[in-house]
Amino acid sequence: MTASQRSRTYVKVTVELFGNARLLAERRYVSVHLAEDCGLGDVAEVVGRHCPALAGSVVREDLRGFLDSYVVNLNGMAFVGDGLNQRLEDGDSLLVFSSQAGG
Repeated sequence: MTASQRSRTYVKVTVELFGNARLLAERRYVSVHLAEDCGLGDVAEVVGRHCPALAGSVVREDLRGFLDSYVVNLNGMAFVGDGLNQRLEDGDSLLVFSSQAGG
């Protein structure tokens, strides 16, 4: 672990999968630890590592982001763009679903 990794604060977050993402992963929730100041690419990488079946269909093959056809929502309150724009807190929920599902 590098010095910068040691100085970061990590929080426990639940990622909830909907629709095709849930079917492919064969699970509804993924509980992960993320840096509180992480970006959306970091979220995609962790989700892709926990659910390899999502690589190439929900998460980019290189795990550096979600495919354009998927959106992420924080706590059911706000959609997340390329950045999270706010710090994550313990107990936060990130919802992942197809952008064609509406919202």
